[in-house]
Amino acid sequence: MSKPFDYSKWDNIELSDDEDDVHPNIDKESWFRMKHRSRVEREDREEADKKKINDEMAKANLRIKEISKILSKASSNDDDDSDSDDDLEDIEGLQAELKALQSVNNANQAKLDHYEKNKKWNVDNLCHVVEERTIVNQNVGESKFSESGFALPKDGEAAVAAAVA
Repeated sequence: MSKPFDYSKWDNIELSDDEDDVHPNIDKESWFRMKHRSRVEREDREEADKKKINDEMAKANLRIKEISKILSKASSNDDDDSDSDDDLEDIEGLQAELKALQSVNNANQAKLDHYEKNKKWNVDNLCHVVEERTIVNQNVGESKFSESGFALPKDGEAAVAAAVA
């Protein structure tokens, strides 16, 4: 038995043209402009929030690397039994900070995943141009039709017609 087609990917598409929830005191064009402006503002807020989250995660990852290095040095120094008060770090505090940073990173990643999962698709972000190019016809001056409108024979066809005649 064949699997039914999954239409769920079409659930997150926002179309402004087929909205029936237009307020009776507001004309359609103004309503569509208002909806478009609110959609653009929402997308800008989400992008700014994503950028802020990514910056926070980058800083947290840097601090996690630093803490990991300090903890690895501290564990290697435990074998040496050097009890210098200047070199000792609060290992429990560093481990707690490490766990806190990792939990904050996990929460931030979950927030980013939530944004991506619940992203609304619209005419502005549904597709994008990958390559844009213009092709100019070099034979634009040549006419392929006679003055009466009939197609002129190509050079190869003219040579064959002359050889047959």
